[in-house]
Parts: sequence; C-alpha cells; structure tokens
Amino acid sequence: MRPFLNYIVPWLLLLATCQHASSADNEQPTGEQLEFFEKQVRPLFATHCYSCHSVKAEKLQAGLLMDSRASLLQGGDSGEAIVPGDVDGSLLIEAVRYESYEMPPKGKLSADDIKTLERWVEMGAPWPDEAAPTGESSAEVFDLQQRKADHWVWQPIQSPAIPEVADTKWPHDELDHFVLAKLEEARLTPSCDADRTALMRRLYFDLIGLPPTPEQAGKFLDDSSDGALERLVDELLASPHFGERWGRHWLDLVRYAESRGHEFDNDTPNAFQYRDYIIRALNANVPYDQLVREHIAGDLLAQPRLRPDTGINESILGTGFWFLGEWVHSPVDIRKDEADRFDNMIDVMSKTFLGVTVSCARCHDHKFDAISTAD
Repeated sequence: MRPFLNYIVPWLLLLATCQHASSADNEQPTGEQLEFFEKQVRPLFATHCYSCHSVKAEKLQAGLLMDSRASLLQGGDSGEAIVPGDVDGSLLIEAVRYESYEMPPKGKLSADDIKTLERWVEMGAPWPDEAAPTGESSAEVFDLQQRKADHWVWQPIQSPAIPEVADTKWPHDELDHFVLAKLEEARLTPSCDADRTALMRRLYFDLIGLPPTPEQAGKFLDDSSDGALERLVDELLASPHFGERWGRHWLDLVRYAESRGHEFDNDTPNAFQYRDYIIRALNANVPYDQLVREHIAGDLLAQPRLRPDTGINESILGTGFWFLGEWVHSPVDIRKDEADRFDNMIDVMSKTFLGVTVSCARCHDHKFDAISTAD
C-alpha cells in the first residue's frame, strides 16, 4: 500500500495546485481587488517594468510584455510570467525575489513591493477587463469630449415615460408602475400588501434602526385614524436616532474611522467631532448642497452655519473628512507618503460626491469616467 501512496500523493497534490490556480484564474475580480491592482500593482509595473516590457519599450526584452494580463499569462522567452494563485510557481515572483533572474536589473524591489506582487498573484492576479495596449500614444486614443458624449454617466438626467401595465388597479403611484411593469414582463404577480404591523416595523428599522417598544407598537396599532402612518413617519424622522442610523451610511462613504489603520493604528485626534457633526446635520435636515460646501470648503464660507445651542461653527467641522484616511507610521519615502495621502483624499472625495473613481487617473487616463492624468 505504501508504494502506491508514494506514487499517487504527489499527483494529487499537483492536481490540487492546478485546480487552485484554475479557479483563481476563472474568478471575476472584486472591486477591492481591482482597486488594489490600480493603486498598488500597476504603478510598480509602470515604474520598474514598462521601460523594457511594454509595447512602448524602445527594445522589448526577453520577448515579455507586462502591460496586459494576457501577455503575462503568455509570458516571454522563458515561459509564462505568472500562474494566478500560485506565488512560488510564478516566474515574475521568482525574478523580483532575485532567486534566478534578477529583475529589475538596476536594483531589487523593496520587501513591501515584493509582498505587494506576491499578494496580487495569490489573489488570482486581478486585472481590469480591458484591451491590451496597441502602442498608440495616449493623445491619439484618449478623446475626453468623445468619452463624455458616449458614456451614460455623463448624460443629463431625463424623466422616463411611465410604463403601461395590465393591472391598473395595483399601482398607488407612478413608481409602482415601473415595479409592476418588470414583474409583468417576468410573468410574476405582486405580493399582497403588508399589514400595519409589518409597515410599522419596517419604518422603525429603516428610519432609526431600532424596533418599536411594546408601548410604541401599541400606540400605533390602536390608532385607526386617518394619517396615522404619516404621523409615525414624522415622529421617527424627528427622532435623534434618525441621524445616528443614517449617519452610519455617510460615515462609510467617507471611510470614517477613529484610528489610522496602519501598523501601530494610532488614534485620530478628535475624529468624534466629525461623527457628531454628521449626526446633527442629518437631524437638522441640512440641505445636501450646503453639506457639500461644508465638506469641500467649510473653513472658507463667509457665513458659516452655527450650532443653535452653543453657537460654535458647524461648517468648519465638515472639512474633518479630509483627514480620515490611512496614515503610514514613519514612512521611508516622505514625499511618496504625502502624495499617497493626497491621492486618498481625492479618491474619497470623488467617490463620495461625484460617484466616479478619479484616483485611477493618478497613473493613466481613465477609460470610463473621461478624466485624464493631466486633469
């Protein structure tokens, strides 16, 4: 039995490795993985590899292109450069470790940069779904105005026509027509209307994130007068818990944290001031355009918004979100760390207020949001 095991076990291990690599290669990358590639991996390739291993290189070395995932999988004169999911089996990792080939030849990458590439390969070498470069200059390819004209996100908002439905009795308002039209298209029928208990619980959880107390539930269910549901909505909107509940969503957008998130995870001084500012702003029903102005330039407003009970300047607290990003403890390259902090600020601001990813343009013209590196 033992000779058989000695023969079959290595083959099983090899099969498991191949299956792992295949599964890593077939999985669709997540948004977080693509962001990791754009912010950590592609800049490394651009800085250390593309001068010799890209379609724009003056002389291609070793037949290896590194400016697309397909070219890395195909490899060069020495074979495939990466095996997604298999760090030790990837020639690229072997080369940057200086275990055989020594790349880049002018000097070994830092330990952190090597770990970045190892992590990238380990997660399956995620890469955006994009065409391989052709060697054309970016000036010839990147047409800012044409991108704006073609991409849906830059088109003016229009009110669509109200769709026609077969069951004209079910919709209570215009929005219901859109829901019912899709249901009928799929040959589905709407569920029955929720009862008052279900509506009450949904309102409590949606608006303040807490269930009703037995007393609150009894008060509402015993009230059969007209407008009872509307009055409950008004009560919940007026609750201080409303700002706490919905402020959490906003804090996620601006990446709120009370520490720096790096090796020593140092506390962020006075982070709670921004958190409480958001809660108060939501409870005070501050208009969105005012909230935007306070975030972008709350320290420059000629007439800042004052807190009614204390008279303190509320507007200036909105600028606190600029300082909530990750800060590296004792960076080796101070100038790069400063640039990374600004990049993080721009990234958070653009995603939160514009709904687009500007940070990609730090390294290359953005393909979809029509933002150039020069911008």
